[in-house]
Amino acid sequence: MTRFAVAWLLLVALLAACHRGDGALQDDGFRRRLARGCGSEPDCLVLELEAQARVDRCASTCEEAEADLRASRSLVAPHRQRREARQAQIAAQRQALEAAEAERRRAELEAAEEARRQDEAAHAASLELAAAELACAQQGDAAACDALLRYLAGADAMDARDERAAQVRASHEKGRRLIAERGAARERSREAAETPTSARPGGRSGARPGQRPAPEGRVCCCDGTLSPTCTYVKRGCCSHHGGVCACP
Repeated sequence: MTRFAVAWLLLVALLAACHRGDGALQDDGFRRRLARGCGSEPDCLVLELEAQARVDRCASTCEEAEADLRASRSLVAPHRQRREARQAQIAAQRQALEAAEAERRRAELEAAEEARRQDEAAHAASLELAAAELACAQQGDAAACDALLRYLAGADAMDARDERAAQVRASHEKGRRLIAERGAARERSREAAETPTSARPGGRSGARPGQRPAPEGRVCCCDGTLSPTCTYVKRGCCSHHGGVCACP
């Protein structure tokens, strides 16, 4: 009987302790703090951790503790979303800056490459221009002179006072004079070939007898001199002076 009474007292004490534990879970002030909310994500995380600990400690009637845990998690969610949104915005800005820097470097490389190509093209054009100057001014090459003329047309459009343009203009004029002189010489040669000898001033007579008296006893040579040996026209007269021509 005594043993039964002692066991009963121990059971009652255990039940009282459990009741006090659940009561402490209910009256620890957590729900009031939860109702006030939290102003930052770290504060909300503290509430969430505390709520999780209360659920872990709960021995009975845990529905309210679990409801408090869900409520604390709902307080954390907006702060977490705002933080993740800020992080995403910062990451997007960083990516935009990196992309802009990459584009700037690419543009610089392209500009440098374009400048290199332009320098090479300008150098090649300068060499071609110098070669055209030589061919036009010294050889009278018509194609080279035309190339100089095209350069001068562009130079005049840019700056008529360009010193290089003045040099090219002088070479072009020299070449054109050379071409004109060469053309005039060809024209004279063509006309001379087409004109009969008897029609030339001071030309020879077409029909000449083997021997005939020369006017006033003179024989005129085609180089403008008088024959030193002949007093009338015969074979061999003026043989070293271009032949016999009519005297003026």
